[in-house]
Amino acid sequence: MRVATNGPFLSGSADRFDEWFHLPIDFVSPDPRVAVRRARPTEFERIYDAVDEAFATKRPRAWYDWLYRRNPHGVARCWVVVEEATGRLVATQAGCPWPLASGSRPVAAILSADWVIAPDWRGRGINEVRREARNAHPWDYASVRIGWPNARSGTATSRSSFGDQVHGPIPRAVFLLRPAEYLRRRGWPRRLSAVAGRITDATLATWTALRLDRQFDGTIEPIQQFDSGYDAVTERCMRWEKYWLPHDAAFLNWRYFAHPVFEYRACAAIVDGAVVGYCVVQVGGERAWLAELAAPSARVAAAFMRWAIAIAREADCTNFAVYAPPRWRHWQVLRRAGFARVSSNLFMSLFASQEPDCQELDGWQFLAGDIDGL
Repeated sequence: MRVATNGPFLSGSADRFDEWFHLPIDFVSPDPRVAVRRARPTEFERIYDAVDEAFATKRPRAWYDWLYRRNPHGVARCWVVVEEATGRLVATQAGCPWPLASGSRPVAAILSADWVIAPDWRGRGINEVRREARNAHPWDYASVRIGWPNARSGTATSRSSFGDQVHGPIPRAVFLLRPAEYLRRRGWPRRLSAVAGRITDATLATWTALRLDRQFDGTIEPIQQFDSGYDAVTERCMRWEKYWLPHDAAFLNWRYFAHPVFEYRACAAIVDGAVVGYCVVQVGGERAWLAELAAPSARVAAAFMRWAIAIAREADCTNFAVYAPPRWRHWQVLRRAGFARVSSNLFMSLFASQEPDCQELDGWQFLAGDIDGL
């Protein structure tokens, strides 16, 4: 598959959805009960309904449209399974065009998003038919497919016969922002959690102040919008000799500032009037997440973490979580800040027929900004 690029970044060229949709494939469903085909955007409403039914939820339509229609790298590529007797859509898988590079070389990639089967069709063998159809498409087969299953769905993925490999669990670390509330919500008695929380809070505050108190000759300033000048910062701070996910300015603005549901805060590190790095945090609810950390040094990363912890506290979150691969470049900064490694139920699934070297978690750099559940 040909990938138009600007260095490691996907360019702003026209979406190639129509080419993907019309490209002939050599596939006929071996199961007479169902047909498997690609879906047009005019069918997205039916897909949204199918996902809501499968998850027994009602996700806002604006959220669906943001993910399926507004991605600056292209409209979602959806494979649907249709019951022949009724025309009912009984399964769907959405794939979102996603930025990926190996060093400075761009790599065609798809992020697996909603992947569901109607409740009354589960265990009836249609999942393998859907996989077979998707893998018959030369573009889909040549792309790296990235997914983020939990332990249960990861086991099912690893047992498939179509080349997906599951890695993990993905390391997770947590910083307690309101220890008493965090412990109480996990079943501790109120009085005991209050005492333990006060001790933990005081200890963490002292520890963080001491360990992150590195002089930073610059300022931390809020970002309202990313411009193309940030692309050079991204490449300089985040480029990795193996596999990384280069987010250009258009992608960052869509991913964070255009999200219809979640709230994100972003800041830049400014030294002598120039941007040298940036950080993005998701806030709201019980937990804050580190979504982006582009820092040229441990000193700048420490300044960002001081800012991020303060922002998460201000948003009244009880804890601050980070998911990152084992060789993520800033783990040491998190340890100094007082983050503790905890158990993780998140895995990474990869299909990579053309990129066998990517099947090693140690060869990746990513954060929560690329994880499903967007």
